[in-house]
Amino acid sequence: MKRMNIGDNVISAMKYYSDLGLRGGLLLTGVVLFSACVSFCNAQVPIQADVPVQTELPPDLVVRNQPLILRGEAYGGVPYGIGKITFRMRQGDQMIDRIGAAMLTDTENRVLYPVITKSAVKTFFQSISGRRGSEPDDAHTLWFLFRGNAPLNLTIHGSDQAATVLPVQTASRQRQFDRTVEQWWRAFNRSILDQIEESDYPPMVETYLMSMLGPRMGLKVSDPFKRNRDPLMQTFELMFDVETLRSETIRNMMLYGVDLMPADQPVPNPIQWTPVGVQGLPAEVKVEPIASCVPEECFYLRFGTWDNQLWLQSLMEEFGGDLSQMIQVRGFKYKIQSKFLNQLAIQSSEWDRLFGGNLIDDVAVIGTDTYFDNGSAVGVLLHAKATERLKTNLRSKRKKFVDANQDIQASLKKIDFGGDTIEFLSTPDNRYRSFYAVSGDCHLMTTSLVVAKRFLEAGRGIRSLADSREFQFARFNMPLERDDTVFIYLSTPFFQNLLTPQYQIELKRRNRIVTDMMVFELAHLAATNEGHADKSIEGLIAGGYLPRGFRHRADGGSFELINNRWHDSVRGRRGFFAPIPDLPLEQVSREEVAWFQSRASFFSQSIRSLDPMFIAIKRYQHRDKVERVVFDARVAPFGEEKYGWLMSMLGPPLRREVAAAPDDIVRLQASMKGGNQNPEIASHQIFAAVQDRVDPSVSLEPKSIMRMIQALRETPGYIGAWPSAGFTDWMPALGGVPDQFGYTYSRILKLWKLQWDGFSVLSFDRNRLESLKGHLRIVDSERPAHVRLTVGDLGNSKLREWANSINYRRGWQTSVANVQLLNLLTQQFRVAPEEANSIVERMLDVELVCSLGGEYELVQLPTGRKLWHSTAWPSFLSPQLPAGHVAPLLKWFRGLQLEVSKADSQFSVHGFIDVERSVVKKSLPSFDMFKGFQSLFGGAEKENQKSKQ
Repeated sequence: MKRMNIGDNVISAMKYYSDLGLRGGLLLTGVVLFSACVSFCNAQVPIQADVPVQTELPPDLVVRNQPLILRGEAYGGVPYGIGKITFRMRQGDQMIDRIGAAMLTDTENRVLYPVITKSAVKTFFQSISGRRGSEPDDAHTLWFLFRGNAPLNLTIHGSDQAATVLPVQTASRQRQFDRTVEQWWRAFNRSILDQIEESDYPPMVETYLMSMLGPRMGLKVSDPFKRNRDPLMQTFELMFDVETLRSETIRNMMLYGVDLMPADQPVPNPIQWTPVGVQGLPAEVKVEPIASCVPEECFYLRFGTWDNQLWLQSLMEEFGGDLSQMIQVRGFKYKIQSKFLNQLAIQSSEWDRLFGGNLIDDVAVIGTDTYFDNGSAVGVLLHAKATERLKTNLRSKRKKFVDANQDIQASLKKIDFGGDTIEFLSTPDNRYRSFYAVSGDCHLMTTSLVVAKRFLEAGRGIRSLADSREFQFARFNMPLERDDTVFIYLSTPFFQNLLTPQYQIELKRRNRIVTDMMVFELAHLAATNEGHADKSIEGLIAGGYLPRGFRHRADGGSFELINNRWHDSVRGRRGFFAPIPDLPLEQVSREEVAWFQSRASFFSQSIRSLDPMFIAIKRYQHRDKVERVVFDARVAPFGEEKYGWLMSMLGPPLRREVAAAPDDIVRLQASMKGGNQNPEIASHQIFAAVQDRVDPSVSLEPKSIMRMIQALRETPGYIGAWPSAGFTDWMPALGGVPDQFGYTYSRILKLWKLQWDGFSVLSFDRNRLESLKGHLRIVDSERPAHVRLTVGDLGNSKLREWANSINYRRGWQTSVANVQLLNLLTQQFRVAPEEANSIVERMLDVELVCSLGGEYELVQLPTGRKLWHSTAWPSFLSPQLPAGHVAPLLKWFRGLQLEVSKADSQFSVHGFIDVERSVVKKSLPSFDMFKGFQSLFGGAEKENQKSKQ
């Protein structure tokens, strides 16, 4: 059933940029925020076991290669013995090796938790030297735990299999056995951490294995997520639901147990904020009518017209229905868009597309948060041209929906609120949760009752956005006359609301309940694998599979599996939790009070006030089939006093800069200094470029996405500094005296450094530096700025194939990592391959997808073993870039210019991005008519100046 098209494609875009901002920095996140257990005690996890198995093998698996066992040893112990086998796989087993499908089994199921490691030293030197990574015929060491003292009948599986009998020895000294245990633990950790590094999915399985096994073996558990984060960063990670947060929660729960304090305390006082003053505004500022119905604590994403929201929708449809796929390569999909639209329960039709503009004058998406993964408080707001016709149309559709969905107990009821009626369409599991209210000509469909009530209050003049002086300040700076395509506004009350006790403590509880669901499922798998009979909560805790206090939750709720989906007794079905505003927080535990008060104290002392953020987007016709999307943002960073170390690293605005070389196609310039951390480093300019002059070859072999040295080596560019070496002087290996031509060379890194006429430039290609010498000069800047970024049209450049290769390799590695996860479940928990995919997708609440566009399939080897692979994978023996492959970004991206300036406590971000479309509406204004910040765009400004003269 196709859902309502209004605002649907905004959702995944907001989530993507929220995710991107948290990985890349707080800036983008702020700009585009939209960003008593009983039933489950003996729950059995239902499995989808009817996955079809392909009989035709991929070419890489046609030849059968038997692994070569070199040696092995096993030492008996309590509770487990430790064993290891050194072996080689054969050339031709590259696919088996890369997808982590080499496997150890035994005839009596005594072997547990096997991991395979390769030489860390060899891998490191290969990565920095640029040579190929390890091969299947390199020596592999397979470590494992086992039970009992009888000889082990083992089989190592590659594309074929090899069997051996390994006698169990007794360690001559306890110290020798302890040393062997430590060696196994180091190997286990290294293997798990390598898997985390190479993967693209939330590393819940890996974290659980490390955190569950370590304490049971009396061993120290490393922290792969250890970061020096203050309460501000911890708060933002909780607010924006960072993927690694649940992994950290798993680790902490397993190591330290669960807080057992009852919820018997009153809710702590909110943070006392210093009011944000607005001065210098005229008495009246023109604002749009729809803003009068927006609660001041809601984010506000306004399209202005029906056509503007259709523009984003058509842009999405043109590139596969997911804005994030235009930009990134990911191995999984959160079902964000379908969740949001399911809850609103509005059907779509071509009538909406063709005639919606006749009924609707203005469109916006509003809400108090963007937690689309697990129940957000958001809504679609419409300002009607014909209120009664729109009301009749929407109510008719909602009634038809309820009538057609009686099998899932869909219902429709009315709620009175101060004389106004709120219509509530719902199902018991919250999958459908849609409140509909009307205030004057404004119509709101929202997932939250509280938001619906506040909408009606705002329409009565109670704390509306239109009456807010800070919103009027935003409209004074970005007036309606600009006719922006999209206007995004994040108010001070919006940020303050996210930091209230209700939001913060409920977010903490949600993180815990979702983590509990994952941990219980993993504990059940581990206990089943080890033959542990008692799988009740108490039995799993006693066995070390669950943390102490696991049953206890401050909200007193429980969870259970219903129709293969996890449900929380307090919030509803996972993925469709009741919105946070609709869950009153009545009492909290002492631990929760202390936790919140520590954050409140930090904010009260270090930040005190929160400033609004706003961004405007406007599209123009640039040339045939190319739209120029101009953006203008004002961003006030949080906690400038606290983050003085970061602000202190920004140098003065660039008024003079290093000239671009003729071949530069991507160019970055930034004003930097050592700041508080390195005060000896004076102000200098960092400049970097990728050049459009070489088509370098790129190895397509999957490799870790974190091995930056190799990635940089393959990039045809350079990075430099002026008038001093500044931050480019960090490499000790390049600190020698330059030769007569100004060069220093690192043999280890194969990196060149040129020091010439006050410039310091690094590159892996000396010829590139030599040709750059003649272009190193200083020119006046067109206008001051702290950071400038220019990106040309990569899709029509000499670097097209290079960019395609980089994208393809990244996509291949991501696709391989998903299969490695499926194999990890098979190896560590003896999960049948047919069951692995459904377990992962339910546990992570995502859909695993091949980032190369293929389908994951099971194939059966002649030995009877079943393996996952993707139909889009190239040959692992001799990988080639498929003909016609185009990176998603290169299909539409035709250029970018961006400038960042800091003045007082505010960042300003201005720029444009060029987007190629299959069709561009001829009614778009020409970019030459742009009347905004023309000075950024060079040629356009000059033409405008000429016309004025």
